Amino acid sequence: MADGGVDLGVKWIAAFSSLILLVIAVFQVAVDPSREIPDPYYRAIGPNITSEAELRQSLPHLEDAYQENYFDCSEMAALIEWYLEGHGVDTKIVTGEHNQPHNVLVGGFEYKNSTGDHAWVVSNISGRIFLIEPTMARIVPESLERYYIPDGSYRDIYDVVDSSRCATEYDWWTVVEIDSPLPFPTPVRLPPVSGLESDLFDLVNQERKKDGFSTLTWNDEIAGAARAHSNDLASAGGDDIEHAPADILRDKDIYYFDITVSRTLSMPGPVYNYEEFLKNCIDAWDNDETGQQITEPDFDESGVGAAVDPAGTVYFTQISIRRIHCGYKNAPCCTEQGYYPWCYKPWECNRGICK
Repeated sequence: MADGGVDLGVKWIAAFSSLILLVIAVFQVAVDPSREIPDPYYRAIGPNITSEAELRQSLPHLEDAYQENYFDCSEMAALIEWYLEGHGVDTKIVTGEHNQPHNVLVGGFEYKNSTGDHAWVVSNISGRIFLIEPTMARIVPESLERYYIPDGSYRDIYDVVDSSRCATEYDWWTVVEIDSPLPFPTPVRLPPVSGLESDLFDLVNQERKKDGFSTLTWNDEIAGAARAHSNDLASAGGDDIEHAPADILRDKDIYYFDITVSRTLSMPGPVYNYEEFLKNCIDAWDNDETGQQITEPDFDESGVGAAVDPAGTVYFTQISIRRIHCGYKNAPCCTEQGYYPWCYKPWECNRGICK
């Protein structure tokens, strides 16, 4: 009888222990903040990003999306981490202090002053580390990285939510449906350089027609010279390269002109609306004070050359000429009744040929 009582007591203790463990497990599940994270969370959402240029050209436009305590730096950091992981990029969420005392304009973007607690992301692409400011979705220039003072680094959303014991700080998915397209503009893939050139050239001619000017004829040789100049600008990081348009052409053995003019332009990427981007290029050119006193109707041939640097900045050069059919190197001397035959400088007539 005593043995039966012991067995019964042991069974009750075992049952009670199981109940306690079950209550603890249920309680842990109930208070586990990771339960609020959508499942599945991570998934492939696009082609892998494998370079700095692709990274710069892939980040969504978040600059005007910031809303304090609703969609701020922590939600933005979590969103970008999810977005880049979906593109095959090893990315971490980092928390700490941002202490940038003044606004800084770099690469066409203004990195605004900020002081206090902050969250950002750090990505690793082929061993290269990139710090990304989430409120802009822009790579932070190395000169500004010193203002980001980390105190925590988290490998994924589960890690940061578990550490903070709160999902609401990072729950961007309550703002943006995780299965829906991002409501923020994402960069468009630019056409090849040849497409950039022809599209901008067509728009130039459309603007000329609106102004009552004749359209320019495309010249492949001039476009090649313009493209070489744009490549030089891209290699120099946008620094001014002082070359007269005539010199740019003559470096490529192009001499069949008497007047010429060039204009250059750099436009920082990424590009979110291609048509708007081209229109902005035309507007920028129209507002540029070139100092040229030659009127638009004086030109009849032209070429546009484009280049894109690793940061995604697009460089354009347009060179226009007035075509001549005599008087340039190795061409017949120009003749006109009542005048001696002549050549355009620096050539001279030699047996009827300019040399």
